[in-house]
Formats: sequence, structure tokens, C-alpha cells
Amino acid sequence: MVRFLLVFQYTLALAYQAQLPQESPTCTAQNLPLIPPIESCDLSEAPRATRDNLSQEASSPLSSWRSSGFCREFRAQKFCVFSNPAFNHGEGISVVTTGKSMAAIAGRPAFFSDDDDNGIMPEPPYREEEVKGKGIGLVATRRIRAGELIMARTPGLMVNERAIDVLGRKAISELLRRAINDLPQRHKDGLLKLSSHSSASDADDLIYKILQTNSFLTGRHDGTDPFYSLFTEVSRINHACRPTCAYHFDHTDFFQKVLAVRDVEVGEELSIAYYDPLQTHATRQQKLLKEWGFQCTCERCSANASTIAESDNRVTQIQKLWKDLDDHSAGSKATPEKADLLVSLYKQEGLLGRINEAYYRAAIEYLGAGDIANATKYAKLCVDHGLLFIGPDRPFIKNMQDLIDDPTKHPKWKFRLRHS
Repeated sequence: MVRFLLVFQYTLALAYQAQLPQESPTCTAQNLPLIPPIESCDLSEAPRATRDNLSQEASSPLSSWRSSGFCREFRAQKFCVFSNPAFNHGEGISVVTTGKSMAAIAGRPAFFSDDDDNGIMPEPPYREEEVKGKGIGLVATRRIRAGELIMARTPGLMVNERAIDVLGRKAISELLRRAINDLPQRHKDGLLKLSSHSSASDADDLIYKILQTNSFLTGRHDGTDPFYSLFTEVSRINHACRPTCAYHFDHTDFFQKVLAVRDVEVGEELSIAYYDPLQTHATRQQKLLKEWGFQCTCERCSANASTIAESDNRVTQIQKLWKDLDDHSAGSKATPEKADLLVSLYKQEGLLGRINEAYYRAAIEYLGAGDIANATKYAKLCVDHGLLFIGPDRPFIKNMQDLIDDPTKHPKWKFRLRHS
């Protein structure tokens, strides 16, 4: 089960991969004292030329979208429900945002694709099953190889973070209910079967809690505001601090993709990390209990005291090595040997979905020492891992590709030697 705070773990951490400090912003729906009035809404906030051409151009970005006529207003902004029931071969999608934002989203290439693949496998390599202490989870029905795509799903619902920030819970809940009801029946039923984490007082409260418990932060789809997205099977994947899977949202086709980071055996549970696994045992337990309401009993957390202490020591080493290797000043204590050690520690901790962070730092460190062979070796590993598990549109991948193409022209070429 994934909460709004999934903005930190993985999605944000992986988006900036080893180039920016880890952040942990939170986003919760605010209960404002004033519930804004219901407003009718269409695409009147969209650019005028696009709006006027809707009846003339069937290929217009907005031609396949419809407005439910249901909105909530906060000051000068109207947040409305827009739906596209034909998206992804009838899977459908609903979006809660402004008209101007919707016009930008509707122009995304994913909504013009003729691809015959809707992402649903005829025989998926997993099944839903009751997992002791966790509720419903997904379990492998055959051996899944490392790097294999396990599932790909388009969102049934996307919600502008701005709407969550400024609208009251009642207003958001009503918008969500309308958005869910505008979906094709199968997709609607799938979303309503997701966990709400706790009992709900009514239908609106149920939908709100489902979004709160299961949503992923998937990006700024209109180029401005972040969006939370709700998926069906993806949200069934439980947490583990040494997960078997990694995921990313592909902005080119609007699929949330889940891949195995290692071989997964028959009967083994599929898992992802809800919270940053590169924290000590005590920190992980405290955060998961506070934000998700459960005490983690994964293999890494339920090990004996000495094994947990060894793991915590490796995590502490990793965090220290980050600081050393990210210090590019003359007083830095970084060395290529420390970069190699960082890669080794990631592997020892089994955090294979994040190992591109170590590869990135190792590539830069060796480049700084003027070692082209090792710099390009690690850069290629970083690119290969990043393209598969993180997605193609990440700045660190471009950085590593530039290094591979011409190491001596990279801005970090021999930067360590300049200080010697």
C-alpha cells in the first residue's frame, strides 16, 4: 500500500539519482474551513485556438476528452474532472485538474499512440494472494528473471497536487467520486477494490482513502504541477526494505512499469520500497509505522540482532561514502577505491534497484582521476541500469552518455588532479 508520501521514496530519489541530495517532502490534503461551491466547467481555460478548433479537427488534442461539468473553485482556479474513456484501448483515464492544465496534458504523445499493446499481459507471472501480516499481495507464479517487465499499467486516475493542497477534503472527495464514476466499469471496479487502510464512513471517504493509501507521485504532466496517480495491480504490491522489484513512470507512454531487480522464485512475494531503504533499521521502522501504519516484518527487518547491526553498519558506510564522493573540493577524502567500495556495499545490502547511484558516483570519481577505462565502465553500467529500471528521461543518463561519448570533454575530467 502506497501513501501520498511516496513522493520521497523511489520516485523522487530515483528522479534525481545521485546528483541532488535526498529530499523528503510531504503532501497531505488540507481540510480548509471554506468548502468552495460546485461550478460547471469545460475546457474554457484552454488556449483559445485549440478550443475553437475542436469541432473542426477530430485530431485535436482535446477531441477525445470530455468534461463531467463538475468543478470546485479555489480563488481564481477551477479544478474539474476530465475523462478519456477510450484511452489505452478502453481502459480509460480521469484527471482532476484545471482546464489550462488539461489542455497541456491532452497534447502528450501517449494520447495519440496507435500502439496495440495496452500493457495487460494475457498470463501475468503473478497472482493475488493473502500474505501473512500484510493482507493481499502479489506472488510469483513462475520464475521471473532479473530485468523482466512484470507489469505495465496506465493510471485510472490522476490528481493535480495543487488541488489536494488547496481544496478541502470534502471537495476533493466529491471530485474523486465523479472522476472514478466516469471510468469504464472494469477500471472503476479495479480501483475501488484497492485498500483504504482503514474503514470509511461513506463512498466519498472510501475513494479519498484509496487515493491516500495507494497513489504514486508520477510527475509534472502539464509541465507545471506534480500529479498523483492511481493504478490497479501496481498498488497491490507490498513493501519490503530489500525489494524484489523497482518501478518507474514512463512519460512517453504513460505506463507505470514494474521490473524485477533480481531473479524471483515461484511463490516469492513481489515487493517495492515505500520508503528509502538506505536508512537504518530503527529509522525505517519508525517512518513506516508513523506514515503507513505498519511495523515492517520483511526479511531485512526481521533478521537477528547481529545481522541487523551489520546491515546498519553498511548503511552508515554508504551514507558516509556519499558525502566523501560528492565532495569535489580540494579537501575531499574521496578516492576511486571508495567508489568501488560503495558499489560493493549496495550489492551486499541487496539494494539493486538503486545501484545506478553507486555506478554514477564511481564513474565520476574515476573520471576525476583521469582513468577513462573505469570511468566509462561504470558510466555504461549506470546508463544500462537507468534505462531499464529508472526510465529514459533522466538527467543523470544524459550526463553519463556524454561521459561515454567524450570523457575528456566532460566537465569533471581530471577534476581531482586539479587539486593535487
